[in-house]
Amino acid sequence: MACYVIADLHLDVTRPELTQALRTFVASLKPQDELYIIGDLFNFFVGLDPEDVAQQAVAEMMGKAHENGVACYFIHGNRDFLLSKREAELLNLTLLPKLYYLERFSQRLLLTHGDIFCSNDLKYQAYQRKVNNKLLQWLFRRLPLSRRRAIGAKIRQQSASSVRYQSEIYGVVTQTVAQYCHNVDLLVHGHIHVLGTYHNEVPGLKARYVLGAWGQNLSYFKLDEQGATLYEQPLASWR
Repeated sequence: MACYVIADLHLDVTRPELTQALRTFVASLKPQDELYIIGDLFNFFVGLDPEDVAQQAVAEMMGKAHENGVACYFIHGNRDFLLSKREAELLNLTLLPKLYYLERFSQRLLLTHGDIFCSNDLKYQAYQRKVNNKLLQWLFRRLPLSRRRAIGAKIRQQSASSVRYQSEIYGVVTQTVAQYCHNVDLLVHGHIHVLGTYHNEVPGLKARYVLGAWGQNLSYFKLDEQGATLYEQPLASWR
């Protein structure tokens, strides 16, 4: 049994190679393994879409994983925060809280997307408060699917032109990490798209593992009886 964590796949119809790599990755997991997808599985999620081939593929591959004894979990990212518990179930995923604490192999872990740690990015945090407003989400869900698709496309374009996550000013704030990591040995997150491992940043936290975004390479975190390891491999090797 092993625990695997991935993030920032940004699946959509324009990048079928990402979906195929995920399919191969999921198929490689063994019975009793656990897979945690900690945000931005989709490039943008505006609701279940019968024409979305990435959603169809995810539902299929996660269903097969479930049949093979692999537990598949999902945590919201900033691209797929609208995914509801019911929609996650239809994709054969179990929705978890945004901050998920668990213990495996005598290690206490915190899994989260990671945007919460970029507390210096005041513009982004204001955006998050707005889009997480339950009333606004309720109104958005009642828009026609075509309108929701158009809004999602516009947000994707704006995000693609942003390099805020590459700046130290808008990166992870260690003091904010410390607020959420009491009695935590290992922190695993994504969001900033820069792969890395950081040791002993805050008292009690042994290591912070940062997953990279899938593109030319894919990355994943693995924890088993041998210990914790962060991997980055060429995407082509999983296609």
